[in-house]
Amino acid sequence: MNINANWLAAPVIIPLLFAASSLLAATRVNLRQMRIQRNLALIASVLNLGVALLLLYTTVIQDQRMVLYAGLWQAPFGITLVADALSAIMLTLTAVLMVTIVLYAIGTLDQREGLNFHPLLLFLLMGVNGAFLAGDLFNLYVFFEVLLMASFVLLSLGGRPGQVNGGLRYVVLNLLASTVFLTTAGVVYGTLGTLNLAHLAVRMEAAPLTLRIIVAGMLLIAYGSKAGLFPLFFWLPASYHTPHPAVTAIFGGLLTKVGIYALFRVFTLLFPDLLQAWQPLLLGIAGLTMLAGVFGAMAVNTIRRVLSFHIISQVGYMVMGLGLASSGNQLAIGFGLAAGIFYIMHHMIVKTALLMAGGAAELTMGTGQLKEGYLGGLVKRFPLLAGVFFVAAFSLAGIPPSSGFVSKLGLLQAALDSQHWMIAGVSLLVSALTLMSMVRLWQKGFAGKQHEDVLPPPRRPIYGFTLAPIIILVVISLGMGIFSDTFIRWSQTAADQLIDRAGYIEAVAPTDIIAPVSMDH
Repeated sequence: MNINANWLAAPVIIPLLFAASSLLAATRVNLRQMRIQRNLALIASVLNLGVALLLLYTTVIQDQRMVLYAGLWQAPFGITLVADALSAIMLTLTAVLMVTIVLYAIGTLDQREGLNFHPLLLFLLMGVNGAFLAGDLFNLYVFFEVLLMASFVLLSLGGRPGQVNGGLRYVVLNLLASTVFLTTAGVVYGTLGTLNLAHLAVRMEAAPLTLRIIVAGMLLIAYGSKAGLFPLFFWLPASYHTPHPAVTAIFGGLLTKVGIYALFRVFTLLFPDLLQAWQPLLLGIAGLTMLAGVFGAMAVNTIRRVLSFHIISQVGYMVMGLGLASSGNQLAIGFGLAAGIFYIMHHMIVKTALLMAGGAAELTMGTGQLKEGYLGGLVKRFPLLAGVFFVAAFSLAGIPPSSGFVSKLGLLQAALDSQHWMIAGVSLLVSALTLMSMVRLWQKGFAGKQHEDVLPPPRRPIYGFTLAPIIILVVISLGMGIFSDTFIRWSQTAADQLIDRAGYIEAVAPTDIIAPVSMDH
């Protein structure tokens, strides 16, 4: 079955049209108009999931790349959208998360919080999808800014002082990263005369080493900041715990992965030589990110802050996969990349489920405090919620047969095969500390006793729409672990296509159009 390349525009157009319609449909704060926005968001997210599955079938199952030239302007002269296995996997995971978040919001958002949440969520979806499909640096920057604007408003939705404070930190530090990104794009265009990624892959080979190092370093800073890498992660734990749990859940599962995707895309395509030369740097950053995140998680005392620090820790594992991608022969390179991609898939699902479950507990009990007596007894009061949290928590820690176990085992095997003993040891240590942190969270937040004189009884019931999306994600995570062969094959296909630079270049633009130019001048 051949899928028309015009479908590549759908992941951008669908959320844009439904978001605009949703804003026009609801201009006042009332339950009816909030329901209209919610229904439009649900329809849009389901349509988006259908399109993502079509693209996944073409790029992963059929092992093809898809290219769309906007306005029929062929690369490198116009806007190009490109889908390969990695971008299709990311689009599909994003679509799954969006459907579950819309369902979760039905059960957790009240009337005041719910108005305009759904159109903002769709604008966020538009930015994320566009970033995964962008075939040039400038439009990658544009879609980053779209999701940044939507995410800032989502962070501040409700207007509580803590939200505004966290939102300001988030937007200021991300705007600094965006400034670095835009400056880099200007340097690239001024020196190489193009921003198309396929064209850049050809011209970068002829560029001076100094220019390649400067551009790669600036992009590492820009994308690393958005991904929450050490030492650029301070904005994340300061902001992610402040908004409504539905916002925290989609941010934790999705936003940092856009930065990770950009790192995987750009370094394998534009800087394969520097990827090998910078392996100690990348593995060092990965190890420090893991340690900083897990130690931060052990030092804080609210559910969402603990889980926010674990986002940082787990991002380190993803960069570990990118660092290991420069080790050994072609087979070893592909295995390291595949392990990193599988870990991204696992984390997007599990982290969203954990943040949903933790947020539901916080909303129900009126607090997320893990201090003795504040939050406890959830195992007896809400056993199903406690059960799904338990499974997701131990998947994050890497306990078999979860997806966390398979993905961490793959990264460990890649590290040991390439004789990187240090990062292998750090990954094992952080896994053990993550398990300790999850046990602590479970004991104090779910299995412990709540003192009746500390807090009033539960103030909000747990609806089916709250539990259903969490259960869906936990089941997907278990499926990824139990039937891991399929997902490993998908990850390997994505890794093989990332390594195949010549195939990407030829698919986007024939070499006679984007021939390299001399950089002697």
